Amino acid sequence: MKKILFILPCVPYPLTAGGNQAFFNMVEYIRHKMSVSLLLSPENKEMNDVESLRALWTNVDFNLFREEEAEPKTRCPRYYRWLKKMSESISRKMQRQLYSFQQERPYKNMTLKNSCFKPFPKAYVEYVSDISRRGFDIIQVEFYPLITLGYLLPKDVQTVFVHHELRYIRNENEMECLTHVTDEDKMLYGIAKDMEKAALRQYKHVIALTDIDRLLLADLVGQECKIYVSPAVVQIESAYDRIVKPASVRLTFVGSENHYPNQDAVDWFCHEVAPCLRVQGFKFVFQVIGTWKSRYVKSLQAVCPEMELVGYVEDLREYLNGSIVLVPIRIGSGMRMKILDAVSSMASFVTTTKGVEGIDLRHNEECLIADSATDFAAAVIRLEADKKLQVRLATQALKRLSFCGKFIIICKGCIYYCLLSSLICKIIKTIRSFYCFNHNLCGISRTFGASNPEYS
Repeated sequence: MKKILFILPCVPYPLTAGGNQAFFNMVEYIRHKMSVSLLLSPENKEMNDVESLRALWTNVDFNLFREEEAEPKTRCPRYYRWLKKMSESISRKMQRQLYSFQQERPYKNMTLKNSCFKPFPKAYVEYVSDISRRGFDIIQVEFYPLITLGYLLPKDVQTVFVHHELRYIRNENEMECLTHVTDEDKMLYGIAKDMEKAALRQYKHVIALTDIDRLLLADLVGQECKIYVSPAVVQIESAYDRIVKPASVRLTFVGSENHYPNQDAVDWFCHEVAPCLRVQGFKFVFQVIGTWKSRYVKSLQAVCPEMELVGYVEDLREYLNGSIVLVPIRIGSGMRMKILDAVSSMASFVTTTKGVEGIDLRHNEECLIADSATDFAAAVIRLEADKKLQVRLATQALKRLSFCGKFIIICKGCIYYCLLSSLICKIIKTIRSFYCFNHNLCGISRTFGASNPEYS
């Protein structure tokens, strides 16, 4: 049995983020076909999640790097840890002060400021180096914060990087939302893009989530033959048992604050779209599902009193059904799991062009698409007023995303088998063209678990 090692910057459980869902579904399939190992670096608060995942994946080997255990020996370890926390706290406060003069509301949280790579701790590098040289056939690295590990991995192994979201595209989107782009912004963007390009070239294979991202990566890296597409998946089989509950005034958004595109989306809706709705005399409740800091929520409620923080919901799909789902995303790449969740919930939705990017859904056919604040508000009002339109859009969206049956997961699994042979391009192309008509998506595995307090 072939051996594969997955390296992640976070614990992929519970299924509170789109990336977690995609990864979980893929491993749920592949762990029965290959010998799977994980390399994680959990914090203390995540250890319970690790144990929950161990209970689900009894045939998966867990390698845990614990920073606390790797800290240098000192004469006063408690004092050392206290100094470390104080240093981190002071650094955060200094950053807030430095960016406090900016006029753009979410500017201080832009990912552009954190896109240039910083060295990993020496102990972590040594740990990854040791684990990665234990006879694996494939080593797969997930998510942008770990992209530079490609420099470290052994050269005689099939190395894979899964690019959930192209960082340079996200940075471009962020700068487009600013009223003024500084010379510093331009410099940081250029440096980060060059570093991203160089890091991707260290891997033998790169997997994107959409065909759009594949083309962008091929242009960036210049090595199209090494870039493949493997879409994210959600459970839709139960959706056929649902009926579309016509929505009235309840508007919902799924996403947590810690993902900047979500923060920008909610900010834009509250400051720009909501006033357009009020001008038209439209009464609504804007419900946000996910984890958000109370201070930030209060600041948004000051300008948008219709906003309610829902937080955790027991059954996401049941909650979305009977509401109009909003996807006012302006930043990022990859695939928005919140749209796939809306479809699997039989809920109609309004999105931006960026929000639906990479998913083959069309304006007026499966959803409503609008990019300006006035057009977005008009689409919401139109959808709320036309119950038949809600039913038609939700029904057509489910039909369009369910052509390929259960084979998209199999397509994902085949990627890893094909990496071990010279037939990868031919086989992947054959599988995708046969089963994945119009790049439609579906899924077969587990999705949101019982403990999903956050979403992204």
